[in-house]
Amino acid sequence: MRFLRLTYYEAIKTFLKKRTYLGFLILLIVIPLVEVAFKLEGGRFMRMATRNLARDFFFLGNMFNGWIVSYSIMNSMWIHIPLLISFVAGDQLAGEATGGTYRLILTRPTSRTSIFFAKFIVTVLYTILFVVFLAALSIGLAMLLLGSGDLVIVSRGILVLPEADVAWRFIAAYILAIWSMLT
Repeated sequence: MRFLRLTYYEAIKTFLKKRTYLGFLILLIVIPLVEVAFKLEGGRFMRMATRNLARDFFFLGNMFNGWIVSYSIMNSMWIHIPLLISFVAGDQLAGEATGGTYRLILTRPTSRTSIFFAKFIVTVLYTILFVVFLAALSIGLAMLLLGSGDLVIVSRGILVLPEADVAWRFIAAYILAIWSMLT
């Protein structure tokens, strides 16, 4: 019971800091800008991606939709998201040292291990919320702006995922993204 209370207070302490929401604010600014830019220049993006294949294949319909934009955002954020998460994760321990509150915390009968694990659980919770926010914002806004359809990925070959398969694959990808951000 004491550990749950400690974790609760650590969560309150973390989520009341303004800098905790800096990563959310950055995503809230950058993702809509990127998605609007994709909407304005999307046709050119797909023509460049399929330029080499156009002489061998006929492309019918609109391959540019919200799924390809969400896919592009997810692939471009693998460097930035860990950095934004590490700001809060690092502040969990370093913020206590900077603020000088370790002396006050360690005078209580709570063990150092309990304090560390409470901070770890709060960091895990923050990471999950952050990645879920990224997923909801990027997919939700892309679907509103560009609509849905089959996901066509042109990389070393052509991968066409039917619209019925795309949603569960994105869910699995974001679950794996949460896992990778935690390790």
